Amino acid sequence: MSEGQMLLFIRVLLVLYGLIAGATGVSAFLEPYDGITDPFEDNSHRFIAAIWASTALGFFYVAWRPSETALFRFLLSALFIGGVVRAGALVHYSPDLAIVAVILLELIPTPLMWAMQSRLTKSGRI
Repeated sequence: MSEGQMLLFIRVLLVLYGLIAGATGVSAFLEPYDGITDPFEDNSHRFIAAIWASTALGFFYVAWRPSETALFRFLLSALFIGGVVRAGALVHYSPDLAIVAVILLELIPTPLMWAMQSRLTKSGRI
């Protein structure tokens, strides 16, 4: 893969992650309270959803400026750890195809993107 293709791959996935984070985060914290869920659990879920939605800004910024290595690596680490935690949670229930797809999106591209960004940084491309 050429350096230009690597950079495009990184940017496309960062924008995709940003869109997912923004959309799912905002929709989660705007959900109406169902009256059944424990208030503390509901409040914690909304707080985490807001943080997740906020990461969209980081994904978009790093897509525009992929040389921001610390932020890039922080975001990819968070995605990868989230994928590991999701995969571990599958011991509690049967895997749904959508959940498996999200786990794969978190676990497979992130190490590839990390390696590509490192290579592009070392070559001076970014």
